[in-house]
Amino acid sequence: MKLQGTSSIRSVESFSPGSATLFFIPNKSKDIERKGSRGVALCLETGMKTRIVPGKEIEVRFNGIPIDNSIQEEIATRLGFRGKIFSSSELPPSSGFGLSAAAALTTASAILGSDSRVGEIYRLAHELEIRRGTGLGDVQSQINGGFHIRIKGGSFPYSVTERILEKQTEIAILPFKKKTPTGEIIRSKSNLEEIVRNGDKAFDLFLKKPTLHRAFVLGRKFAEDSGLLSPKASKILDDLNGKFASVSLIGDSIIAIYDEETMNILKKYGDPIKTRISATGLNLS
Repeated sequence: MKLQGTSSIRSVESFSPGSATLFFIPNKSKDIERKGSRGVALCLETGMKTRIVPGKEIEVRFNGIPIDNSIQEEIATRLGFRGKIFSSSELPPSSGFGLSAAAALTTASAILGSDSRVGEIYRLAHELEIRRGTGLGDVQSQINGGFHIRIKGGSFPYSVTERILEKQTEIAILPFKKKTPTGEIIRSKSNLEEIVRNGDKAFDLFLKKPTLHRAFVLGRKFAEDSGLLSPKASKILDDLNGKFASVSLIGDSIIAIYDEETMNILKKYGDPIKTRISATGLNLS
């Protein structure tokens, strides 16, 4: 079904921040619009841009490389769009920073353009994320941006998100491609029980002192206690002992509050990116 706004498409560009979830609690809803997760996350200025150019056939490129069976193509088909879709990001796909959600959000908002209703974009992107098993809260986070609490997970109008007013703190990230999709990990009953138990503890403790530093400390403990740290990630975090650092869930990518020493340590393991907490969520460029 076409959504409002597809009748007068021109070349439009949209931006979504990347997102990093520090801890989360999946809900048990079978209703796609209510399915999601509570938790604490922050969005990053490093994210994804998508530009669309109307044409005769759907063609999707990510960082200049053609891709098939993409969430962008599915969004375009749903909205009755034909043309070229160019997405780009510094972040690699499947690295735990919400690129699938960002691709869905930016494609939908670029197609629908100015005056489109964010709720419709939210619902469509959330539905496809859940069906594809690529995320449980990234869409909710990236719609809002900044440092925030997902108080109630799901799609619009069922979700509840509360921004925490934090300055645009500098962040260091070291992306790694994750080996196991989010959906596959949480389908295991034993994994899910551990995640829910530890997530509830972290969530309750965070509400008593909702600071950025506290989120990193609780995030690392949550990942360790829930068995979500790979040996590689654990080694890097040990090397960052004394720093505010954790992993972006669910994956191996490291995220930390930036300082020069942290950046130098991360350089031993790859090519870290310096960014900041985003000031906005999804937006037209």
